[in-house]
Amino acid sequence: MSQSYPPDPSNRQSNPRFDEVIAIIVALATMGTILFWVLSHPNRKLTTTPNQTAPETQTSTTDQTFSQILERSLPDGVSPLPPPTSQPTTPSPTPQPTVNQPWWVALGLIPQTTPDTPIATSPPAQVPPVPPQTTTLNPRETLCPTPSQGGKVCLTTPPPLETPSSTVPDQSWASPFVAYFMSKNWATGSDQKPFQPDEKITRGEFAAQLQRAFNQQPEQSPIQFKDVPKNFWAKPALKEVSQSGFLVGYPGNIFRPKQEIPRVQVLVALASGLELKPSKNPQQTLKLFKDMDQIPEWAVEGVAAATEAGLVVNYPDKNTLNPNQSATYGEVASMIYQGLVYQKKVEPISSDYIVNSR
Repeated sequence: MSQSYPPDPSNRQSNPRFDEVIAIIVALATMGTILFWVLSHPNRKLTTTPNQTAPETQTSTTDQTFSQILERSLPDGVSPLPPPTSQPTTPSPTPQPTVNQPWWVALGLIPQTTPDTPIATSPPAQVPPVPPQTTTLNPRETLCPTPSQGGKVCLTTPPPLETPSSTVPDQSWASPFVAYFMSKNWATGSDQKPFQPDEKITRGEFAAQLQRAFNQQPEQSPIQFKDVPKNFWAKPALKEVSQSGFLVGYPGNIFRPKQEIPRVQVLVALASGLELKPSKNPQQTLKLFKDMDQIPEWAVEGVAAATEAGLVVNYPDKNTLNPNQSATYGEVASMIYQGLVYQKKVEPISSDYIVNSR
């Protein structure tokens, strides 16, 4: 049995591992103190805001302090790890929103890393395209020049009335005369009714055609017709043609605007408004017509004067007048056109139905 001796105190100083143990104990005590401090303040949240300094400087300072502690705690003969190689400087990332971090990250003990998964953000709201606003306009409306897209609706001058060409068949004998009326937008009847060549015409509609074609200057006072309402569509035309001498109506200031007008009245009205007079015996002129005996006595001179001036147009027989037959739009258009030829306002139209007394 060997005898044991108490340890020599002088050998304790020469043992290098005693210092290393002390250093480790100090390090653990320091970390325990920090952990105790953090755990004793549960209500204090450790948050960090993005550091505006260069990441390279902050990381190097932390790594240097931590490496010094480790170097002193290593045993003799153990070399510390080589310092990390410096990485090339990269542009600092865009600051991220402030979030709660672990205490060891907040104290810089472990470098903070950016999570691989980016923070989810809600996609922008998809706004469906708004279709442009449209405004339905009638022929008497248009859009005001306003900045807004919809704009305001303003009244404007209505476009010229267009009469469909189908209302005048090409085979119609009156188509050359009616075509002129259509080019002047005169080919309308009451309430903008389309102009039909073979349709009967009323006294009010005939007055409107006279006003549009001749537009004579008034020479006498207008006649206040008793049977014409104040809101009658052709009342302005009746006033003008009565002042210019085309139509005077029936005795007692009666006009009968809705009555169909006979052909003889059309010829007498044209002769009166154009101030035509027969140059010879009316009976001699009227011998051209097979039915001259059907001409009323009061209309003999007027019809004779219109015949001499070349206003009479007879269809289908040029020598048959049919004086008491209701006139059609085509017949009225052709006779009014011949009146314009007499005034030398238009060029003559060649037609087999124009009566020539010469």
